[in-house]
Amino acid sequence: MNEFHSIEEALASFKKADNEQTFEMNVTLFKQYLKQDGMSAEGIKEFERRAYYLPNEYSKKDTQERMMVARERVISYIEQFLDNEESNILLQVLEHYDLFLENLIERDPNKRAGIRKEQLSALKIENEYDVQHLLFAYLKPLYPMARTEVNQDTGYATVRTDISLDSETVIEVKCTRPSMQLGKLKEEIAADMIHYSEKNIYFFIYDKEKIIKEPQIFKKTYEKMVKEKNIHITIHQPKIL
Repeated sequence: MNEFHSIEEALASFKKADNEQTFEMNVTLFKQYLKQDGMSAEGIKEFERRAYYLPNEYSKKDTQERMMVARERVISYIEQFLDNEESNILLQVLEHYDLFLENLIERDPNKRAGIRKEQLSALKIENEYDVQHLLFAYLKPLYPMARTEVNQDTGYATVRTDISLDSETVIEVKCTRPSMQLGKLKEEIAADMIHYSEKNIYFFIYDKEKIIKEPQIFKKTYEKMVKEKNIHITIHQPKIL
């Protein structure tokens, strides 16, 4: 192999590297891949730090063990790339949900279409279940394994996820209502962060009543609240629906 063509290919190759020669070759190829991909000098240095191990000239067995420890550090490093890549894609999809609604409801159908403008105009989002239904339809083509209303036993209570993408990723849907106070929304989010066992929790907040006055501050506050999990918050404050 002269080069890596993808992160997935590099990861698979490192997982198979069971000797020093193969490991070092993979390290060289992955550094080339990172440079071609535009990785910063700091990022490449971080990779080199994780890949480094000190050979024991008196013990092949000890050297092998040290190499295997370095390999695990490298594998963990590469897996973070994949997690971040998937996270970025999903976040973009969730952020663009408003474009889906705009084109579904506000865009005039072709004059020859059986669907009429007044039919689409009659579609209204009234509550959380409406948001969940439309969001699931929007996501299903991109995430075929997605499921709704999935029950999980936390050991002391049963938690029902709104949309489950996989064993580590869940989307919790919120829709504000006239009687909802900001404090109540905060309580629900804080509780869900603890109850869900998944590593990646995405809160999709359809702020129909616009009770969140500073969306960016709200996002930053809650996305950093739980260090052990990846918390992401998407807020939509609709203009029409």
